[in-house]
Amino acid sequence: MPWSNWKSILRLIVMKTLGGLLALVFVAVALLLLIYPVVCLSTTRGGQSSKVTGYTDHVGKIKTACRLGGLFDVSVTIGKQKFDHVYCLYPVWPDQLQPVKGDIVQVWPAKKPLVGGPPTDGWGWFIVGTIFVLGLVMVEFAFLALTIS
Repeated sequence: MPWSNWKSILRLIVMKTLGGLLALVFVAVALLLLIYPVVCLSTTRGGQSSKVTGYTDHVGKIKTACRLGGLFDVSVTIGKQKFDHVYCLYPVWPDQLQPVKGDIVQVWPAKKPLVGGPPTDGWGWFIVGTIFVLGLVMVEFAFLALTIS
């Protein structure tokens, strides 16, 4: 009889650990999916137009982009001021997979830009909305993973 108690306690510990690990994975994916729409909204609606003067696909020593998009470290000019280390998220559908020298991007905040991206319009808003909803679904999956028993 005492052996069955140990089995059930061990099973409970393993299942709760597995649920916690799954919840952490879902929260990480949810954050990635929720950050993109927030950046798109803030740069498109409250951003300042700027011109790309250079870019790299590395943030520090970590490569953060591939041929289909990613996070780019961009240098931009606003008027006669040049700003380095503005982080731009790509892709912007349907055809912009990475920044190109001379592109116009919206950066936010205007005085000392931190994030940027090409202006979103048309079907891009539909895709951004879909990504936002997927992020919310991942948050719900995280809560559901915590109920595993």
